[in-house]
Amino acid sequence: MLTNTAPAISQAMPAVEYRGQRVVTFAMIDEAHQRPDGSARQAFNRHIEHFISGTDFVKVSADEYRALLSSQYAIDTRKKCASIKDTRKKSAEKITEDVTLIFESGYLMVVKPFKDSLSWQVQRELVNSYFRPFAAFADIRPIPIPTLAELDAMPLQQAQSAIAAAERKSHWRHGKHGSAEMNQRRRELKLIRPAIAYLTAITQMTIPGLENVK
Repeated sequence: MLTNTAPAISQAMPAVEYRGQRVVTFAMIDEAHQRPDGSARQAFNRHIEHFISGTDFVKVSADEYRALLSSQYAIDTRKKCASIKDTRKKSAEKITEDVTLIFESGYLMVVKPFKDSLSWQVQRELVNSYFRPFAAFADIRPIPIPTLAELDAMPLQQAQSAIAAAERKSHWRHGKHGSAEMNQRRRELKLIRPAIAYLTAITQMTIPGLENVK
């Protein structure tokens, strides 16, 4: 039987944003789904070959994570999202490892094995109210685009896939007529074009689907 636990989750969970897009940590997923610590990380690691860096998740340094939270939240809220790895470090100030931030697509992949009634409720609640809190303005929210440094750290095929996915999302969300959408599209292209040029230069070949991005 379904419970009424889920509808309050998105309000209780501190919202974390990375480059204009909502993200969650493994600890936040475990807490929302009432799973033992480490459950979300284990699900991620079991199927890691299916996750695309920059599209489904991104890894940031401990310092970058602290700066991200410091720009958005007070100390007491930061502690709520601090347990990132199996280190039992409950304060963001004590984290030393890289932090994995999960985008909406990655979240849905992580929780795919969770089939209990509560998990179905939580998924609906988080997608509708956490990841998409401003549905009416979703088209003008920026998409995550890997930096050149992030692309350089990826295997070549993964880097190409990440940029191709970013370009498709940018064109789909913001490639319409209208000043707000087109302005956002132009901002994203300023990041996408150098990434395409960089990947093209190191491979000496074009990336399928991105030959005519202007």
